[in-house]
Amino acid sequence: MDSKKYKIKETVDIFISNEDNTDNVKLTFHVMTTRDRLEIKTNKNVARFIASLDGIKTINDIVTEMGSLRSKDVDKLIAFLLNQHFIYDVNNICDIEPRFSRQITFWDDFVLERPGVETQHILESKKVVLFGCGAVGAKIIEILVRAGVKNIVLVDYKSLSKSNAARHCYYNYKKIGKPKVDVLSEFLSWIDSRVIITKHFEKLIPTTNLSSIISDDTDLIINTCDEPYIGHTSLKLGRYAQARAIPLYVSGGFDAHLMSSGELIFPPHTPCIDCAQNTFSKALKGWKPVYSIVNNPQLDLSKSVYDNYIPGGPGGLAMMNGFSANLSCMKLIHFLLDDSAFSYVNSRYEYLPNEGKMTNFELVKQSGCKICNE
Repeated sequence: MDSKKYKIKETVDIFISNEDNTDNVKLTFHVMTTRDRLEIKTNKNVARFIASLDGIKTINDIVTEMGSLRSKDVDKLIAFLLNQHFIYDVNNICDIEPRFSRQITFWDDFVLERPGVETQHILESKKVVLFGCGAVGAKIIEILVRAGVKNIVLVDYKSLSKSNAARHCYYNYKKIGKPKVDVLSEFLSWIDSRVIITKHFEKLIPTTNLSSIISDDTDLIINTCDEPYIGHTSLKLGRYAQARAIPLYVSGGFDAHLMSSGELIFPPHTPCIDCAQNTFSKALKGWKPVYSIVNNPQLDLSKSVYDNYIPGGPGGLAMMNGFSANLSCMKLIHFLLDDSAFSYVNSRYEYLPNEGKMTNFELVKQSGCKICNE
């Protein structure tokens, strides 16, 4: 212990205040990344000792310099500071990839059961399948790739169009008319050339063979397919995933819910997909999806009109789908970190821009459900 060198973590601020008419002080530890806070009352020698943990002097150097500390007390203090993740042993620092350095620093404070480097390696080992490469889905997968996810599958049947310019993060006017899966794949490869990308240029329909798309080693399925209706596509994916114990995330950011998060479906930890759908069925009682059928729009519209035609649907802004994607990714990335402290409480959050407030409601298991109550 005496020869070791410890340093206060860069993400920890320590504030000191004197106690009136005593030799004691109050130390307030503030973890900047998580906003956690701890206060202790101690004596000035302890405060001075902690301030001396600069990563240069050994414990023995500090004790010799101060001359009034017992080794037993020092051992207890170091153990306390390590247990609270306020300090680290400078000799245990390993080389990390510069692009992830700040992220790994955050993992050190966020996932307390292992070093941040190990947490980063876990994230990089994950495989994610994305259904729907629209504004929300593309932003979600962009965030995951930037975080380090190295193996992804993209599924979409649409091609890039002029109407995608406002909200699609990977829009490129030179790529108009090309499959979205190809354009998004190229965009993600620019972010990280090491990412492995499998593409499926096809539509999710009732007869789609999911086994040809979703392998058994998949760590997470993300559904952003809202055509004809996200509830229908989620049922197909959810029932397939449940039979194989693969987690499914049903995205928000669609129709009237452009600034909402989604919900994780991973029974028995969460309600199953049928229970989730029943929750929405009760909340949306009386509402029915509206379908439009156009056999051949190019025949129905003149060329001049069609070239300037933007498909209908709810209006939205880039910051809305960006908000939805980022809000979702806080939950998704935490889940992918295999953190034992992860909470499976399934709340869907939604920001109401006209009112300036956040709402939420919780999805619960339905009574009598055999899947959820096994």
